[in-house]
Amino acid sequence: MTAEELVGINKKEVLRAKIEGIRLPDLMDKEFATVRPDDRLGDVLSRMMDLDLHEIPVSGDGKTLDGVVSYGTILRRKNLAIDTKVGSIKVSPPAVSPETPLTEAAEVLIHEGYRQMPIVDGGRIGGVLSRGHVLTVLRSIPELRDVPVEAIMTNEVRTVKGDDLAVDAVTAMRDLDIRILPVMDDLDRIMGIVGFKDLANYNWREKKRQTLGEAVGDSYPSDVHVSSVMIEEPVTIPPGTSVGDAAALMLDRSISSLPIVEDGHLHGIVTRHDLVELVASFRRRDMMYMQITGLENEDRFESEQMERIITQSVQKIARIMPPLMLSLHVGKYKQEGIRTKYSLHARLVTGNGVMNAMSAQWDLIQATTELMRTFERRIIEKKEEKLEHRRRSRNIGHP
Repeated sequence: MTAEELVGINKKEVLRAKIEGIRLPDLMDKEFATVRPDDRLGDVLSRMMDLDLHEIPVSGDGKTLDGVVSYGTILRRKNLAIDTKVGSIKVSPPAVSPETPLTEAAEVLIHEGYRQMPIVDGGRIGGVLSRGHVLTVLRSIPELRDVPVEAIMTNEVRTVKGDDLAVDAVTAMRDLDIRILPVMDDLDRIMGIVGFKDLANYNWREKKRQTLGEAVGDSYPSDVHVSSVMIEEPVTIPPGTSVGDAAALMLDRSISSLPIVEDGHLHGIVTRHDLVELVASFRRRDMMYMQITGLENEDRFESEQMERIITQSVQKIARIMPPLMLSLHVGKYKQEGIRTKYSLHARLVTGNGVMNAMSAQWDLIQATTELMRTFERRIIEKKEEKLEHRRRSRNIGHP
């Protein structure tokens, strides 16, 4: 569910002003950890794990920003030696200042994949803004706090079994660009949850791996099962839980995902990403925000074709519902010689709700076309459902 559906177009501007009236300096942490450019990657990763950080600023003097070490970014670089100096692998974060509107900062957090982001003023780090800070805003605004989680949850959830191999769980997370997988038993009831950091922690610390690739699963022991590294009895919520209560639970328990469960059966999952995306949907924009991740240099020709297909499809969708954001991740698997099978997973935020879709094909362009046709079909179905609901409402009480 997005801004227009929550409060109506007329009230959206009022609510946006309320959200953006909260300044970043009033939310961000003004005391924060940093690392030096000549620190070893192994030491930095260990510190990030101990502090439960996904990103950490790089600074020679603890004040001037040199860059950021991103857990998500370095996980995608295989076989980095743990003796690597972080100054050689740091990345430049997006420019976010203390005066950046909260809705824009929220959008940067989700579309750059950051959990913690430095707020910079004149080259100096003023503080660090996290997704958790944005969650506190949701708890303070009644129009957002009382929304049921079903309005923003992901209902098509990728899961694993307890007897699946841990290395396969790692591969699935990489392919889908996600960090959490619910673990199901043979009766399709939730029995646990496993995260990327849990797997990395186990493999690196227990086996004392010497390269990053080994640390996160490239050389994972073949006999380790998900059940041996998962978190048992995960925190879950029932259908009907409000966004405010879900945000409070995530903050109180320091967790990023909440499976929505009834009688042991999984209905969906809501994450900090979903909650921050809700705040970002209030940002004023003239066109849809689109992000494609997972493509490599050899895919650049196909990426141009993908964007054309997506643009044409979005134009059709816009005639029915206003599209606001599209996040698409491309995964590769089952490589046979020069052939590769592509797995596409996308999330479309419209003025009338959130939709998820996926497709898998040996041809990237065919997969993109199939994916967008799925969105088009669902948009049409949703429109027809609304029309039918209105028709029935008008006929109530009439013979």
